[in-house]
Amino acid sequence: MCIRNLLFAFCLAGIGGAALAADWEPFPDGSTGQVTEYKASGLAIPAYIRKPKGAGPFPVVVVGHGGRSGPNAAYAMGRSQKPPTQNFIDAGWAVYSIDYRPQEKVNIDPREIDDTVEAVKAARGYSFVDPKRVGYIGGSHGAQLGSRLVSRVDLSGAVLCAPAAMDLVQDKIAMVERHEQLVSVLMTLVKAMEQKYGATAEEIAKDPKKYGYSSGITEAAEVRCPILIVNGMNDNNSPPSIIEIYLKALRGAGKQVETYMPDNGPHGFYFGRPDIPEWKESALRATAFFQKCFGQPASRAAAK
Repeated sequence: MCIRNLLFAFCLAGIGGAALAADWEPFPDGSTGQVTEYKASGLAIPAYIRKPKGAGPFPVVVVGHGGRSGPNAAYAMGRSQKPPTQNFIDAGWAVYSIDYRPQEKVNIDPREIDDTVEAVKAARGYSFVDPKRVGYIGGSHGAQLGSRLVSRVDLSGAVLCAPAAMDLVQDKIAMVERHEQLVSVLMTLVKAMEQKYGATAEEIAKDPKKYGYSSGITEAAEVRCPILIVNGMNDNNSPPSIIEIYLKALRGAGKQVETYMPDNGPHGFYFGRPDIPEWKESALRATAFFQKCFGQPASRAAAK
């Protein structure tokens, strides 16, 4: 059950891809969408583009789902008529929902960071997109990637929802030194990391540069945009203690960061799993955050 929580995706999906759509799909709100893909290191990775009614240019929000690769998860996020996707469409923004390169098992693959950079470039390339107003929102695995994306790409803003496995060194310390009860798969990832670097997490923590170790926390000083962090206080996949360390690093570096950390916010709530009031509240806050980042006044439609 714990592993399932960490691998949360908006929709359970297989690895198999789908042919690119020839036509745009219509939605009741007048928006249209299309199955597409982006290229990263010669690999075609599934995505879904959806745009509001009109010619644009529109701001765009790149969306990274939770869990491993699964094209249907990316498509479901793009097609969703629920928060937060629908909030973004109602606000007059395009949505570019992305998948990841196929993986046989849960791991931290640094190639995915570069892939996500390429996804942002692809989103900027649409004729109806305003390339100067690009935001990113990711949940769980998507947020972990987002915590690295923000130090590599100039974005208008980024919303990081429960960035699970954002810093495995700090996860190990949380479990061993503070005796926090975290999801078991994190320890599996920690052990794989220690084997990779040939050192314990505690040793790596003393001198990350010596081992070539980096994370969203170690790169906090390089962040290029404002950040909103959404994380439940009862999330054992993305422990609040790690978020506090990240916040301290960001604020210590003079970065602009906001938070929404409700007492009841189990892993996945920001994408509607489970369906609790905090889900819609997080979507409203994400929309208001992007409105500021995009330089737009709050709209009535975005508050639905």
